[in-house]
Amino acid sequence: MLSRVAERTYWLARYLERAEDTARLLLVQHLSSLDLPGEARPDWGLLLDVLSAREAFESLPGGVNENNVVRYMFIDRENPSSLVSSLTFARENMRTTREVLPSEAWEQVNSLYLSVARRSTKGLPRSSRHSVLNSVIKSCQQITGMLSGTMSHDEAYQFLRVGRMLERVDMSSRFIDVGTEKLLQGGEETLPYQNVLWSSVLQSLSAYQMYRLRVQSSVTPRNVVEFLLRDRHFPRALVHSLLELEASMQLLPANEKALKAVRSTIRRLRRYRIDISATTAETASLHAFLDDLQADVQVVHKAIDETWFHQEF
Repeated sequence: MLSRVAERTYWLARYLERAEDTARLLLVQHLSSLDLPGEARPDWGLLLDVLSAREAFESLPGGVNENNVVRYMFIDRENPSSLVSSLTFARENMRTTREVLPSEAWEQVNSLYLSVARRSTKGLPRSSRHSVLNSVIKSCQQITGMLSGTMSHDEAYQFLRVGRMLERVDMSSRFIDVGTEKLLQGGEETLPYQNVLWSSVLQSLSAYQMYRLRVQSSVTPRNVVEFLLRDRHFPRALVHSLLELEASMQLLPANEKALKAVRSTIRRLRRYRIDISATTAETASLHAFLDDLQADVQVVHKAIDETWFHQEF
């Protein structure tokens, strides 16, 4: 398999996962802003922190408010992390690798891109926000399912899975990091709404129902963090995604360097001691751990790039 094709299938999967996760983030923030009273409503700047985009956003005219942040994250083509930018990059990577991917998946990606691009002239008002974002999430899931069900599970498919799982680890760790830090430092005004807000952290990863089935207890900070970090059975838990990433890497040739990097990350995750209660936490420890984990994601990506895409001879 050509390294050029492998790299583009890898990035196709990363950008599709990023688009889905950005839509999830916007949707959960929108629902939280409707459910909570004014004094406890979530800060829209939180979304900028998740994507490390606050500095770039603040260089633009206009303040941090709902309409500006939603527009910046949904349809601003100058923002490389916006949903429309992610879909643009996904579409281009798929267009140039159509020979190894099902034609039905190309049609679906192209259709999703066009539907989002058409909204660039309409914006994303509250009245249509839920339906539009839900449609994006479902379309991304449909594409993922289509690729799984209609594509040979050969090397090209494994690179898709590697890209998807690595991006999922990166985005999920950002959700957990920013969400838990804001909650654990939220002050007295958020205390009456802690259960709702921690439920929102779960909902941002579509984890609420599976959490209740698996944990079978009320929503508590420690249980939420433990579930999202280390539940082996939930697809968006960090350890599950890392183990799936490792499994796909094992099916690819010359995998020693990349496997070493991902296994180091798995060990870090398993060793971390979670110490959180409803009112106090080692927030600095959790934040530092998740920062280290996100740095590990970059190390794993570099190992993937040097192993399969840009080998040095």
